[in-house]
Amino acid sequence: MKYSILKHSVGKIELKKISRNLLKLALPSMAENSLQMLFGMVDTAFLGHLSWQAMSGAGLANQLIFVFQVVIVAASVGVNVIVSNATGVNNRRKASRSLWNGVLLCLLWSVLLAGLAPFSHNFLKIFGQVDGAVFQHAVTYLRTILLGMSSMSLMAVLGAALRGSGDTKTPMFATGFANLLNIFLDYAMIFGKFGFPRMEVFGAALATVISRFVGVLVLFVAVSKNLYLGERIKKAMKPSLEDLRDIVRVGLPAAGENFMFSCGLLVFASILLMSGPMAYAGHRIGINIESLSFMPGWGISVAVTTLAGQYNGRRELEKVSAVARQGFLLAALIQVSAGAFIFLFPEIMIRLFTNQAEIVEIAKIPVRLVGLFQIFLALESSMNGVLRATGNTTFSMIVSAVAMWAVRLPLAYLFSVKLKLGLLGAWMGMVSDMSFRSLMKLLFYMSGAWERAALKVSSTVRHVEGSDLS
Repeated sequence: MKYSILKHSVGKIELKKISRNLLKLALPSMAENSLQMLFGMVDTAFLGHLSWQAMSGAGLANQLIFVFQVVIVAASVGVNVIVSNATGVNNRRKASRSLWNGVLLCLLWSVLLAGLAPFSHNFLKIFGQVDGAVFQHAVTYLRTILLGMSSMSLMAVLGAALRGSGDTKTPMFATGFANLLNIFLDYAMIFGKFGFPRMEVFGAALATVISRFVGVLVLFVAVSKNLYLGERIKKAMKPSLEDLRDIVRVGLPAAGENFMFSCGLLVFASILLMSGPMAYAGHRIGINIESLSFMPGWGISVAVTTLAGQYNGRRELEKVSAVARQGFLLAALIQVSAGAFIFLFPEIMIRLFTNQAEIVEIAKIPVRLVGLFQIFLALESSMNGVLRATGNTTFSMIVSAVAMWAVRLPLAYLFSVKLKLGLLGAWMGMVSDMSFRSLMKLLFYMSGAWERAALKVSSTVRHVEGSDLS
């Protein structure tokens, strides 16, 4: 094997510098991820106090919205990777052009989705027979979000570009400010407070759209002042097939990975429902605990993508390797510590979400599994970061698809339904997926097969007119 995550590839001084920079980039990203989770939780919490039908309707709509984000994911991942590589070689023109062509791609997709908004009821029919009130609330929520989809897409791509340039603090502040506004507007618009009319579900969706547009304004101001992204904005805003191609080539596999994963989750939920509503309730609690434990890993993954991308742009592959190693060690230190707590005290975590004794008992063993397998989540965090930074998104997509459809779902069905192990059986399939996915990505990284795509990505930022290397 050519590379290792256990051996030094650079000197001790450089290693300390990399660790310091990783932590500097990761901490704001962890906070931003927490705030992004809060964005979705606020609507759910307020609508839950309105009625269970309103909350369920918004939940159904959000499942479809996640699928509709496929192009937004492609644009944000592509922009993030190219900007980080361009920043590494001080190619401001390529960084700026990539951002604005990513914005153009997102705007075109948002216009298309807005045009589909009047047909929201047709999309929601895929869920089959649904309570009438739930269905109407879902239509209202989905239609409003689709009409304002540009707020979500612009926030995603502008934030991705800033993170790629090394600025992870501004997206955190923008998301935090938008969250505070969303909390206020949700309360005011849903229940008709502070002079606002009572708009219920429509108010929740409208509050989300308005809050995101405010977040977009904050990010736009930051971009205009950014050293790498704000230079010659008018020229950079011109459409470029070359830049669009580069964005799509890197970002589309990541979007495909997200899309196939989300479809797999729908099937996984169906398998869980075969074991009964209590099993599914326990699963939702376990997923929330997993999400909480994964937040540090997500922040470190973003930091690895940014820093490894900058080194990759300069073709300093030994430093890319060092970033992967330090990213894994940092993620492992934090997540294994969290995993130990989850394993030893699962009931404390479960009771944050429910006090129903039957669900607490059902969820205990699966939640302990989350604690045991944190090392694999930490490994995947660092591997995802370095593979994205080097343009190896196609490999990640293939591995994730195989892990979901050939490992998780068949094993979950076997253990949960056929062997009647219920929630535990389903989660045995899930942790098998996690282990397979992280180990396959590790083997690919260690083999050095990622270098080819890495050099291809770096070439897109080293030979553009206006680059400091030209």
